[in-house]
Amino acid sequence: MNCRWIFIIIALLTKDVKALVINENCDSDSTSQAELIGGRYVLMQSGFPVVPKTLQYQNVNLLLNDFQYGINKDLSISTGIVAPFYVYVSPLFSKEVASKQRIFLGDIAVTSMFLSDEKMLNLNLIYTGYTYGTKNNHITAALGYASANILPSSSLVFQLGACKQLSSNIYLLGESWFSPGYQEMKSVSRWQLNSAGQPILADPTNPLTSPYKLNFPNLLISRNTFYINLQIRMISKKHSNKSWSFGLMYFANWGGKYQEQGPFGEVRNLTNEFVLPMPSISFIHRIGDFRPEFIPRSTGIKWLK
Repeated sequence: MNCRWIFIIIALLTKDVKALVINENCDSDSTSQAELIGGRYVLMQSGFPVVPKTLQYQNVNLLLNDFQYGINKDLSISTGIVAPFYVYVSPLFSKEVASKQRIFLGDIAVTSMFLSDEKMLNLNLIYTGYTYGTKNNHITAALGYASANILPSSSLVFQLGACKQLSSNIYLLGESWFSPGYQEMKSVSRWQLNSAGQPILADPTNPLTSPYKLNFPNLLISRNTFYINLQIRMISKKHSNKSWSFGLMYFANWGGKYQEQGPFGEVRNLTNEFVLPMPSISFIHRIGDFRPEFIPRSTGIKWLK
């Protein structure tokens, strides 16, 4: 017997006509589907904000502790600590503009907690993006504009993220960030040069053994920063407000080449290349009544107010 008729019979027997609004998709497979936890992929924001009136805690690699709260269906805010030095706040506005299409605008402001003034970090990233798909299967492209006191100039940040539901409670998700720009290499050893472009000796009277005079300028060099994170997210079947994600993160910084010159004519050709692959683990716990306003998913009945 079709499950719709079962619900109608139950409603009539209990004399509760409010139960006659039936969930159209009431087969056991669809009603037992776990709902994707989180408005983010890992760090990157999707166009789906946190469920309204719901508090959500996320931990990434034990270092990032993040609290997200859904203010309403379009607006959410998060704040957290990146251990052991940094704190941040990040509002997000998201709007559905068509079926399966959302646009969003957000900002991330980061600052230091305990570092001294000369080592203080102040960073801001304002970004906008577009998400296509359903809550469980979607792709997002975003463009940001980042400025920080540790960088010589502002730079663009390109982001791409995606989520694919593999089963009722398992998801494949990933994100990538790319930012071109410049960075400053501090106190690089360089020869002092005369008007002819030749190194100046510290002791011109002894040209055979005298070292060169040195300067230690700061050099501005190009840099490219790339980050990618792929994870499998598993939502607990027993407690569907909790999930664990496991994967691999890769960070790389490269681009600029420069020379370090020594007092006796030695030269080292250097680059700002830096690569860091590492495991990626995250945990999410959602707090609050995040279910839609109908009887638990197993019944498929929607209650009218």
